[in-house]
Amino acid sequence: MCNWLQTSRRAGRIFLLGALFISAQLHAQSNVTVRVMAANLSSGSYQRYETAGLNILKGLQPDIVAIQEFNVSNTFGVNTTAALSNMVATTFGTNFVYFRETGSGYTIPNGIISRYPFVTNGTGSWVDSDTGVNDRGFAWARIDLPGTNDLYVVSVHLKASSDSATRRAAEASELKALISTNFPTNAWIIVAGDFNLYSETEAAIVTLKTFLSDSPVPADQNGDPDTNRGRDERYDRVLPSFSLTNTLTPVVLPSHTFPNGLVFVSTNYVPLSDVAPVQYADSTASNMQHMGVVKDFRITYYVTNGVTVPAPSLVMASAEVIRWQGVSNVTYSVQASTNLANINWLTIGTATSTSADFSYTNSSAGAVKRFYRVTYP
Repeated sequence: MCNWLQTSRRAGRIFLLGALFISAQLHAQSNVTVRVMAANLSSGSYQRYETAGLNILKGLQPDIVAIQEFNVSNTFGVNTTAALSNMVATTFGTNFVYFRETGSGYTIPNGIISRYPFVTNGTGSWVDSDTGVNDRGFAWARIDLPGTNDLYVVSVHLKASSDSATRRAAEASELKALISTNFPTNAWIIVAGDFNLYSETEAAIVTLKTFLSDSPVPADQNGDPDTNRGRDERYDRVLPSFSLTNTLTPVVLPSHTFPNGLVFVSTNYVPLSDVAPVQYADSTASNMQHMGVVKDFRITYYVTNGVTVPAPSLVMASAEVIRWQGVSNVTYSVQASTNLANINWLTIGTATSTSADFSYTNSSAGAVKRFYRVTYP
């Protein structure tokens, strides 16, 4: 798209000889950083989200959370719709949505909380076939990210204990089959949560790595990647599909950057002012057994806007100043020619503005008549 105008310089004055404006589609590139968090941060005697866990969620400000042991108690009741809605609204924001498993006997259900809306009918829970894991399933959601790609998130909580590696292996195989059957090929997928892994050679993680990436490995401020209370195992992980790995970006907090992602531990993060309202002892609250894990993803997308760009208008000045209105944060090219029949317009400069008002000063303008146009892209 372009606008053009013709000018001539006579006796130091500038005259507008002609102008044209058109309606055009602008394809503006934009970016958004999406912070995804694995959070098994319940505490206390009832595996509920209490002040300590809520502080950590508030401080890290994730956009999407794969949450485990998703139980809530507040003035609106225990796990009522009102109680859950209040927890999400006060911890994340009133624009966030959530899904929580409600299967029979699910006393520590998985869930997903998101800044971005769920696609219609885009949430659900798959049954974990391990009969010894009957208090939660595999929660999933299809999330409408900015741009054309949806994100499929699965919140998991695999079988615990060091003697359950075989059962975790079966759970991982079941997950792989469910995802392969229900999600599109090459979809953007994140499986996150509490995997309860005791070894990097466990069959469960070997299976998951056939379609998900565990690299790079997040760590805390001291470089420790372990996420359990004893800080000697990597229980909690955020595993993206290979199709999503090229969007990984460092986790940036006000005082620190974590190139591989972050394992958050309140007792070793300095300064805590970066993550208010977190308190020093939050990660060691009674019966909190896990640390939160964060990975950030930089999503590039294009916004198409139908806009009418008014004709540029010249002003009297010592040099020709072209002014026009456009779309903020778009870079326009200013081109010149002495002949409208000339197909080889010369780009003489560019202009970008954070508002809708643009201007370009043509300091090299001479006394000859020239035509100008503004183009994008």
